[in-house]
Amino acid sequence: MEEKKKDLLRRLTIISIPFVFVAIPSIVIIVGMLSPHAAEPRDAAAEAAVPARNHSVSMLSTMTGGQMILSCRAAFSGNWEYFHYFILDPYKPQRAFFQPAAEPYAILCKWGYMGNFLQDVVVFNSSAAYAHLCRVDEGGCRYLFQDGHMFLVTGRHATMAAPAHSREKTLVGDVLLRDCVHVLGVFPTVCRYKPHDNPYVGKIIGRWRWWFNY
Repeated sequence: MEEKKKDLLRRLTIISIPFVFVAIPSIVIIVGMLSPHAAEPRDAAAEAAVPARNHSVSMLSTMTGGQMILSCRAAFSGNWEYFHYFILDPYKPQRAFFQPAAEPYAILCKWGYMGNFLQDVVVFNSSAAYAHLCRVDEGGCRYLFQDGHMFLVTGRHATMAAPAHSREKTLVGDVLLRDCVHVLGVFPTVCRYKPHDNPYVGKIIGRWRWWFNY
């Protein structure tokens, strides 16, 4: 009887090993994918109604080569925390709300598009002259990615009720674009950077650094 118990215990141990090393990590990954951090922005009207979230940043890409991704963090007082994950399909804007936690306060993003990657793309800086325009009641800060450029759009459209309103579109800089020769249509080999007239909006990084580091 004792030998049977030991044999049963050994069998249960062997069966549990795949569960510990395969099933549990898989569950953690799935839960992480479904977490609020990976979710799309909530309804804009509902978010704007929350007094604490008095700033907003919007993103829009009109570049039709594929999805554009920005993984953003908030930096303040020598610390940082996750802010938002923008997944931009062409001509589909997204908006996120925030309240600066301390001064100085900045939001920096890693930017990825068609195998091109940049980090430290600044979308808010509490010390910048435009910072007050990112308040919700000022219309928020809106970023437009168009023809290889990144623009900051602030203000509101003039209306009959508010004819003094105006919008301003300011060039922030250029984004990274490359032409590559691919093996089997998948693996890039020889790549060249496309000419650009303005400084890049961030620092060039590789694919692995984009995925695993800020």
